[in-house]
Amino acid sequence: MCMMDRREQELIRQISEESKDVKIPESLEPEAVKELLQARPKRTARRRVLQTAAAAACCLLVCGMVFGVLHFRGGALTGQETEDLNGASGGSGIRTAESYDEVYGYLKAYLDEQREYEESLITREYSAADSASGTAAAKESAAGDAGSYSETNVRQAGVDEADIVKTDGRYLYVLQEEERTVAIVDTEGGLNQAARVEMEEDCRIQEIYVSGGKLILVGEVWEYQEWADTEVLTYAATYDIGDPQNPRKLGEVTQSGSYTSSRLAEGYLYLFSRYGVDGTGLKAEDTESYVPMVNERLIGEDCIYLPVTEGACQYEVISSVDLNHPGETEDGKAVFAGSGELYVSGQNIYWYETQWEQSPRTLIRRISFRQGELSAEASGTVKGYIHDSFCIDEYEGNLRVVTTEEGTNSVYVLNGDLEVTGAVTGLAEDEQVYSARLLGDIGYFVTYRETDPLFSVDLSDPEDPQVIGALKIPGFSEYLHFYGKNRLLGIGMDTGEDGFSTEGIKLSMFDISDSTDVREEHKYVLEQVYSADVLYDYRAVLIDEGRNIIGFSADGGTGERYYVFGYNEEAGFECLMEEAINGNGSRAARGIYIDTILYVVKGNVIEAYSMENFSKKDDMIL
Repeated sequence: MCMMDRREQELIRQISEESKDVKIPESLEPEAVKELLQARPKRTARRRVLQTAAAAACCLLVCGMVFGVLHFRGGALTGQETEDLNGASGGSGIRTAESYDEVYGYLKAYLDEQREYEESLITREYSAADSASGTAAAKESAAGDAGSYSETNVRQAGVDEADIVKTDGRYLYVLQEEERTVAIVDTEGGLNQAARVEMEEDCRIQEIYVSGGKLILVGEVWEYQEWADTEVLTYAATYDIGDPQNPRKLGEVTQSGSYTSSRLAEGYLYLFSRYGVDGTGLKAEDTESYVPMVNERLIGEDCIYLPVTEGACQYEVISSVDLNHPGETEDGKAVFAGSGELYVSGQNIYWYETQWEQSPRTLIRRISFRQGELSAEASGTVKGYIHDSFCIDEYEGNLRVVTTEEGTNSVYVLNGDLEVTGAVTGLAEDEQVYSARLLGDIGYFVTYRETDPLFSVDLSDPEDPQVIGALKIPGFSEYLHFYGKNRLLGIGMDTGEDGFSTEGIKLSMFDISDSTDVREEHKYVLEQVYSADVLYDYRAVLIDEGRNIIGFSADGGTGERYYVFGYNEEAGFECLMEEAINGNGSRAARGIYIDTILYVVKGNVIEAYSMENFSKKDDMIL
């Protein structure tokens, strides 16, 4: 799923600060806007999703800036501040709606007050919203032992994530560039296409799973009318691939809104979509116009989690599907909120959204999942914004969060009720968090301005977390990955001594055997290579510490290439493979292995390499 990166977060903070005293032009005064709205053609679709970048700007900026209700001071978190923070909105349960009328009341109040302001933001901030993109996250656990085939690099151990290429150990399942077809490729004895799974023309496959003899396609259905009236549904279609050459459809489910993400755990699929309400002609009795659906049924009032503040403009719809019954939904909930993101642990879904006022704060809601059953448990608040899901982590019933707030950074520990129990604040002044990795009792995070401080934090005492080490080196790491027990891999950019000139993509291996004295053991710089997919999508990296391989695609402006590195504690990094990627497409390349063959997939091209000497063995165009 997509998230704001640090540049966009800082941009929005500046927009919030600088727009306080902006005079709205006469053309955007309420009366003028009213005339404009009255002149627009009426919309007729029952349920609609705000799909444009302008709508994204509206929810992101308006819900965050206009309705941020607290302004926190900087500095260390005292006992009184912890009490104040928890009293604001933390340590409480999540209130559900008592009736659809109550949900309507929130929407009506919001839409009445904000329609004029939203229209002005659409005009003024379109270019800023158009550039928003996703950020990198990270895998939760250290790489496992070498297996017969590789799996998707995921955020949380034991919780699978969808991707554009999967394998079951013999067949490759490849989402093709036109997003309507999944090619099934037999790798035994070479590359041969065995079958294809095609969706209808109005469907767009976003990602896929392969699990337990099943192929699951997740994506969107676009029901076209007029452009403004297009209805978007998220779907999950499940196929039996016991015989991969003859896939058979088992069932399909849908829910309101555009697809945001999904997870697969213990045989249950958890599906997430974002559903925005078009307030044109909103009527309390027309519940289908403002209440989302799961599998063509309205979500019940008691399954809608009400906003923590008044700034709600959309829903995050969550459903669960037992893959033994893929045509039915097990449960369905809707988080009524502003714009936010999610982190999924082994037992809980954490939905977090940042509110932007003079100082940002992040609201967090915890929803547990057990065998498909979803239950709201708690809500809480921390100061600052969360860079990405790497910066939020659950361990032994506690949630650890790394945030940035107006040129300083903090680490918070929250209990199961999402009450702040301990914190370290005021870290790395005038710098921002670029990446983090929290595992067990020790956490690591990187901030950057001119150098790259890698902080280590002792989290063993939830009431008294302590910074125990800080290493400063040139450049910065945007992706961190535990590489065995005592090493931490960083992938980012190398910079000059001035902190601004960029030398190229940098690999760093940190010795973390002594967390109080972290050392950069070795580094490797890909000179004149300035972009790597792993910096924006953690699923794009292939890391297997057991096989001692690190693979990813990168581009220096002369063409995309796939790199594979090995690591030796004496010699450092060794480049084992550097090959041009011949496929084209908008999605990042993937490297995936089966036994001793590495397959590099880009667009509709698959290239096969021997992992013994990385010589090319085969290729095919789908």
